[in-house]
Amino acid sequence: MPPPSATRRTVEDVYRFLASRRWLVRTVAGVLLVLLCVRLGLWQLDRNEQRQERNAVIEANVDGDPVPAAQLVAPGRPLADGDEWSTVQVTGRWDTGNELALRLRPVDGTRGVHALTPLVTDDGVALLVDRGFVAADGRDDDRIDLPAPPDGEVTVTARVRHSETGHDVDPSSGSVRFVDVEAIGAGLPYPLYGAWAELITQEPEPATALQLIDPPATESGPHLSYAIQWFLFAVVGVGGFVLLIRAEAKGRDETHDDSGAQTPARAGPVG
Repeated sequence: MPPPSATRRTVEDVYRFLASRRWLVRTVAGVLLVLLCVRLGLWQLDRNEQRQERNAVIEANVDGDPVPAAQLVAPGRPLADGDEWSTVQVTGRWDTGNELALRLRPVDGTRGVHALTPLVTDDGVALLVDRGFVAADGRDDDRIDLPAPPDGEVTVTARVRHSETGHDVDPSSGSVRFVDVEAIGAGLPYPLYGAWAELITQEPEPATALQLIDPPATESGPHLSYAIQWFLFAVVGVGGFVLLIRAEAKGRDETHDDSGAQTPARAGPVG
């Protein structure tokens, strides 16, 4: 049996390869990969939490009784986070002269445009309302005719939405991609409420009805399962790297035993 010092020396020699440049690069790459998996898992957990918060707001507000728009959002003031998807009721007249086509918002996979129309109240304040969707049916967006709303005074119930931000907001072109209330209101002769809305009902009904937008779904989404997958990838990565090190160490240990071990010399005859 070799002395204890020889055993300790063999273990040190076997694992000394971890200090080599090749294994240092592997170690750094492995650590970065594991950290990336953990970071992506945490990101998915954050997305899941955001989805749950959004669902809670929807469930609390979407079926509530309608309230006057001015009770939730003042002109030029943003809508509170907890008030999105609430139902408001507004009485006024449709201003089709300043109507915009809201584009690149397909419904159920169907391409088309939405009619984004200001509803001007007797107080002189207007609410931007998505009156509904018109399918393209093979036409270009700029060739889609938006059916006219009722003339005269109408009473509208609608779900309020936060103002959006984006780079493609040019109301002078007659269409927008984002409902940026401030940017759209800059070209109007009256102030806008600080939110926009999706039409639910209007009285009287229009002669030609548009396809109304369904209320938002409250699905949990795949974020939690994605987070679990990323954490499992991290665990597998760590476990795989440990097995790789052990396999390399075992191979070097066996090589040392086959070719590097020394046996004590026998004593020759005396005299």
